[in-house]
Amino acid sequence: MELLDFEGVISATLTPTVDLREKMAELVEFHLRNGVRGFFVLGTTGEGAKLGRERRAEVAEAAVEAAGSKGLVIIHVGSSDIDTVLWLAKHAARIGAHAVSAVAPFYYRYDSQSLINFYQTLANTVDIPVLLYNNPGRQGYSIPFEELSRILETVRPRLGLKDSSGDPDILLQAIQRYGGERFLASGGDHLMAYSFIIGYRAHISSLATIYPEIAAGIHRYVRDGRIEEALRLQNLLNRVRAILKKIGPDLASNRYALLRRGVDIGGPIPPTRQLTEQEAETLDRLLPREEEIAVKP
Repeated sequence: MELLDFEGVISATLTPTVDLREKMAELVEFHLRNGVRGFFVLGTTGEGAKLGRERRAEVAEAAVEAAGSKGLVIIHVGSSDIDTVLWLAKHAARIGAHAVSAVAPFYYRYDSQSLINFYQTLANTVDIPVLLYNNPGRQGYSIPFEELSRILETVRPRLGLKDSSGDPDILLQAIQRYGGERFLASGGDHLMAYSFIIGYRAHISSLATIYPEIAAGIHRYVRDGRIEEALRLQNLLNRVRAILKKIGPDLASNRYALLRRGVDIGGPIPPTRQLTEQEAETLDRLLPREEEIAVKP
């Protein structure tokens, strides 16, 4: 499966904290069964930044093994430490990942040339596609579109882009300038339908790891011109997103929501705490029932 040929939803996959290989296989199968065949592993939702490089390598191996030839696997290798980034990228390429992605290096603010140097070093290190992952809330600074463009147009071979800025204007400018010539993926689940409507072929979705059929349904409905139905599902997704962000730490709430759907991958990675009993009961009351999630063909 080639990265540029991919179309649809990519799950920002949660990371199992128990029985890694067995639970990763179960999680991948849950996605495939519900229409999602792309996996963005060890990103924000996957809590990759909390893990040491050896554990990240083990998770990457489990994901590639579980997906096999049935799914696209992108491994997030971002870190503030360039040696870790390169080590993880080389490992991902060696085990057969389709691409790697790296959030802009975090904690310190970097200028355009520093970011160009960072991504050029990464692109020179592996022979698989590299995605620039723009996530201002995680990297700690915004990258204006013209600065993003300079990075994308300077680094060779071509970078792809995962944009999780949450800025509709950046998404629109990126698809207008680069659509069709390089891999572009939107992020931010509240903008999923919007992204597909304006021409994105791929969306990387945190909530697809819990509700893959909703995310896949939004893509399918937009593709088929059923915009009203796509927007209905987008409203449902927005409702779920608001609930999970409000009740408890969202990294714990996400896992509990998945557990309610029959997939137990263990609790959040420390120092994120578990949900309290009261928080779990509140989620039980507020989250949609299975019959509300059903997506019409």
